[in-house]
Amino acid sequence: MMTETEKPKLRLVASEGSPKQDGDKLTARQERFAKGLSDGLTNSEAYRQAYSTEAMKPSTVHVESCKLAKNPKVAQRVRDLLTAKQAKQAEQHSMLTLKNSDRVWSNVWRLAEGANIPPAVQQSAVALAAKMAGMLTEQVRVENVSSDASAIEKELVERLQKLSKSA
Repeated sequence: MMTETEKPKLRLVASEGSPKQDGDKLTARQERFAKGLSDGLTNSEAYRQAYSTEAMKPSTVHVESCKLAKNPKVAQRVRDLLTAKQAKQAEQHSMLTLKNSDRVWSNVWRLAEGANIPPAVQQSAVALAAKMAGMLTEQVRVENVSSDASAIEKELVERLQKLSKSA
C-alpha cells in the first residue's frame, strides 16, 4: 500500500465545455431579469418582471435594478443572450437572402429560356442575371483637375456669357 506522501496529488481543472460552478450560476430571478434586458426592457421593467415589487417605491426599483444590471454575472449573461440573438438573426437573414436569391434566379432563367418569351425580354433577363452575378458593374470615373484662380475666373465668365445670351 502507498503511504500518504507517495500518493499523487490530483487537482480538478475545469475545461471549457464543463458545467459552470455554483458560484457562476444566476438565480432564476436574475436569469429572468437578464432575459428581460436582452428583450429590450428597461432596467426597472425587467426588475418588475423578475421580482415582486408591489411594496417597493419606484425609486427603490430603479436603484435596485441598476445595481443588478451592474452585477458582473448578470451583465455577462445579458451579453451572452444578445450575442446569441444576433447570431440567430444573422442566420435567419442569410437564409432569407438565399431563398429570395434562388427565387429571383429561377424566374430570371425561366424568362431567359422561355419559348414564348419575346427576345427583348430574354435579353433583359440575361443582362439582369449577369448583373446579379457581378459580371456587369457600373463604373464611375472621377477626375480631379486642379486649376488656378485665373482659369476658374475665365471659365465662370464664359459660362455667364453663355447664360446671358440664352436668356
